[in-house]
Amino acid sequence: MNFENICFDDFMSYDSKTRKKIINDPELLKIMVRKNLKKSRYDHSLSVAYLSRELAELHHVDPDKAYITGLLHDCTKYLTNDQHDEYFRFYDRDKLNAPEPIKHSFSAKYYLKEKLNFHDKDILNAIYNHTICSSKDRLSLIIYIADKREPLRNIDDGIVELARKDLYKAYDALLRDVERYIKEVKNEGFIENSL
Repeated sequence: MNFENICFDDFMSYDSKTRKKIINDPELLKIMVRKNLKKSRYDHSLSVAYLSRELAELHHVDPDKAYITGLLHDCTKYLTNDQHDEYFRFYDRDKLNAPEPIKHSFSAKYYLKEKLNFHDKDILNAIYNHTICSSKDRLSLIIYIADKREPLRNIDDGIVELARKDLYKAYDALLRDVERYIKEVKNEGFIENSL
């Protein structure tokens, strides 16, 4: 089989052996994500994946899980507000009123279940929480931090270095920084790509 053309929309048409191979192979997932996202979003996702793997190795979290989570975390970023809401009407009605810039983190959980038959609870939880991080498990903290401070963002404020030593202190520092940022831009309206 030629794996260069795999994409989310066709995934369920493959036989179960092929689907399992793709889901368990980060390189094949990378191909699929690249087909699904714009180049800038793919580059961001790949950068999050690499930083997530690094932090996972330092904090005794499965590095492959962290890499896969980072790779998939923005898989629904390109959906319209109405497309996100379709998932919420069926699965999670309280997210219908969530701010549009963060809906992708919630819809991704359901999208991955439907499009990829993906059911790893740890990964789905970390993706679901990557914009607001209401879950304090280590994988969720890693993805939250990596998403906000991956190297392509060019933010050198010491949070990644702190995260290498202590995820919880890095999360607290980052949370304060994100809250301050949201307050500063609130007068101009919420910037869609801020989260």
